[in-house]
Amino acid sequence: QRLGVLHVGQRIEEQADFEKIYKNAWADNANACAKQYAGTGALKTDYTRQRTQWGLIMDGWNSLIRYYKNNFSDGFRQDAIDLFLGNYSVDEVEPASPLHDKKDWKFLALPIIMVVAFSMCIICLLMAGDTWTETLAYVLFWGSASFGTFAIILYNGKDFVDAPKLVQKEK
Repeated sequence: QRLGVLHVGQRIEEQADFEKIYKNAWADNANACAKQYAGTGALKTDYTRQRTQWGLIMDGWNSLIRYYKNNFSDGFRQDAIDLFLGNYSVDEVEPASPLHDKKDWKFLALPIIMVVAFSMCIICLLMAGDTWTETLAYVLFWGSASFGTFAIILYNGKDFVDAPKLVQKEK
């Protein structure tokens, strides 16, 4: 009322248009902050606006994307934050850059092999062969190939995680 938005005696709960604009601005701000920090839009913004089934599906999708980014492609974000906040100071004596990290061949090859093998397994299930034994053989082959590469990836899990590289050494 002091700002002139409401007249004397009016209540904010009675202003449906203002409430809608306010909630949309609130949800848009949450999306902007979440994209900067987590790499995806905010979860449950449709709850602020109006909860829908599509919003629930998008929350699940955003959660999967966040899980992937957090574990496999987000180390540089933490490095940038550490540099910006001064949590890491560059050592002028050390000639090698801590950011240069050569990846092993399995870093790229194994995930690609796993995706291809899993896709072939699904294709073999959907496009059955002439006999059920032929289909079973293909499914078992591609299923075991995808499971085997997944097991290798799990065993070598630390090689696949994109951890921050700017870790201050203990003195």
